[in-house]
Amino acid sequence: MVGPESSPPQPIMSGRGILNGALTEVVFTSDGMLRWTDVKQRWLTMEKEVLGFEIQGDKIRIKALVENRDGICCFRSTEDLVRKDFVFEPLTTDSQKLWCQHLRDYLDSLGRPKTLFIFVNPYGGKKKASKIFLNVVRPLLEDAGIQMIVQETKHRLHAKEVASTLNLAKFDGIVCVSGDGTLVEVVNGLLGRQDWSTAIKMPLGIIPGADKKYVRIQVQEMVW
Repeated sequence: MVGPESSPPQPIMSGRGILNGALTEVVFTSDGMLRWTDVKQRWLTMEKEVLGFEIQGDKIRIKALVENRDGICCFRSTEDLVRKDFVFEPLTTDSQKLWCQHLRDYLDSLGRPKTLFIFVNPYGGKKKASKIFLNVVRPLLEDAGIQMIVQETKHRLHAKEVASTLNLAKFDGIVCVSGDGTLVEVVNGLLGRQDWSTAIKMPLGIIPGADKKYVRIQVQEMVW
């Protein structure tokens, strides 16, 4: 017995506009895909590639994290991810407002974190953690509109001390830019709290100091 076929994605919004300097038809569908054509068919996935967007006058600057291979954005795999902006200018002000509303509604529906507490261990990740946080991690989180409180660890067990008293209600997750030791300290700090059974359910993430392209992938997988 053959089950019913899944229905194809439906257009949420479509319209002509200027995207990266070229006049084209842009379509946003219910599966979270932005599609357009320049020399060939292009697309972006809202869930995996779009960090966020901002309004700049008549334009919408869509901030994305896409694959780059020999300088060509392929929008498919995660082997080497780069930041790229797509500047879309709808033809009318009303159209721009509708596009922004639909893009924001879809991004909000993904359940991404709004606020993170971040530990940065300056001696972690071959002593590259601070630099990688400032140059790679922080810009990506800012582009995604994620608020953050950053704590650089000063001494051994510092992360444990902070985690043991942190007001967890203010955060959607805790991230360690470090080696494994800082994450272990955070877990031990959470387990030592009176509310440990609730505290230990706090989402945790780790971003080891490593090659920049792999850090981008780790941020994408952790937050998205």
